[in-house]
Amino acid sequence: MWRMQPTPGVRLTCVSNFPVVTYSGMLPGVLAGQYLPERMEIDLVRLTAAAGARLVVADVCGLDAAGRRLLFADRPALPFDVLAIGVGSVPSYHGVEIGNDARVLPIKPMQTLLARLDARLKLASDERNGLPIRIAIVGGGAGGVEMALCLLAHVRSLLGDEAKIEETIVSSERIVPDSLEGTARRAQRALARSGVAIADGRRVVTVDDRRLVLEGGSAVDADVILWATGAGAPPLLARLGLPTDSRGFLLTASTLQTTSGAPVFAVGDSGTITTSPVPKAGVYAVRQGAVLWDNIQRTLDGRPLRRYMPQRRFLKLINTGDGRAIGEWRGLSFEGAWCWRLKDYIDSRFMAQYQDYAAAR
Repeated sequence: MWRMQPTPGVRLTCVSNFPVVTYSGMLPGVLAGQYLPERMEIDLVRLTAAAGARLVVADVCGLDAAGRRLLFADRPALPFDVLAIGVGSVPSYHGVEIGNDARVLPIKPMQTLLARLDARLKLASDERNGLPIRIAIVGGGAGGVEMALCLLAHVRSLLGDEAKIEETIVSSERIVPDSLEGTARRAQRALARSGVAIADGRRVVTVDDRRLVLEGGSAVDADVILWATGAGAPPLLARLGLPTDSRGFLLTASTLQTTSGAPVFAVGDSGTITTSPVPKAGVYAVRQGAVLWDNIQRTLDGRPLRRYMPQRRFLKLINTGDGRAIGEWRGLSFEGAWCWRLKDYIDSRFMAQYQDYAAAR
């Protein structure tokens, strides 16, 4: 994300499926009751108005790169001189057979997650009739771990203090696989303290109704199945006619311009830089914003484009839902209440940039 300043002679248009953007970094805090839902929301209507931009809320169905037109399902095409694509990613279902009656609840689109989750929890509560609600979280990355640790507070705020849940986190690798061993151990201890069962090292093969079948034949029964796996390419990217990597993400140069040669850029999870691919993580998207905005203006002016250089390290903070957090930085793993305060400060400061709807000067 990058808050753009008005530029004389340039007309900015923002296209989105939703009039609100949700910041995933604060979702666990909302589930834990640490934030109100609006704290993680950005009002695109007000933000674009403040930036002097136009907002179009519609479904994109394709791209005419040669004619420089963005195509929509139910409105006229939108012409452009420069286009930037940042539609993120979706949870991956690669290699998993999903039955038609499976109760899978993908965490994205995040704008609708709370409403979808609450409806599923209420249904499960009625069906279980006083028995604990069985919840499976598929995906053992930081996001899945945070959700597992913060979910009980949300369930009790929705269904009452007497509500009970039985949670299992399912991961094909060890918990938080892209972290230090010390961080993984801290996360495992936090999950154990919260009563969350761990089924790691076993890939989900089939999901049918309320049952996850794992590699090797074991199974996990669940009334609610939250899907929080690694990044998959949104189906839209395949419909744009642009070069993609093996997973379906748009290929770009180090300038973030797609390798198609058209004046089309891809940022965040949507793009894969051919010379220096990085994990699909929001910390990279944040740094790309300034480079993208600079290169949009350079493209319009006919100037050489600037390269984006991915940072080699970044601070990791995992919200454990109890006023503490687990952290990792430069080969060190740590935890405590001070980690939560640091995470709260960083997230709140970040969101303040986009929840200030005063007109930009």
